[in-house]
Amino acid sequence: MAVRPELQRTGAGSAAVRGVLRAAAGMGERWVVVLGHPDYYPRFGFTRASAHGIRLPVEVPDEAAMALALGADGPLPRGTVRYAAPFGI
Repeated sequence: MAVRPELQRTGAGSAAVRGVLRAAAGMGERWVVVLGHPDYYPRFGFTRASAHGIRLPVEVPDEAAMALALGADGPLPRGTVRYAAPFGI
């Protein structure tokens, strides 16, 4: 996700993230993993993915990989994230 510089700090990014999380939960998704800024996503409840045993298939700073349970009971699943083919990872 990116927000045009002139729209940053207007709540546009937060609204987009909250909307996507609501849509994901509405579609039955139970967990979300993001690769993003470690000072931004924790405000939505994301925590370090590695603390839950979640890994990415590429080298990234540990604090940039984060995960969130969308109302799911129990712990987040452990393992390595698998990206869709268009990502080429």
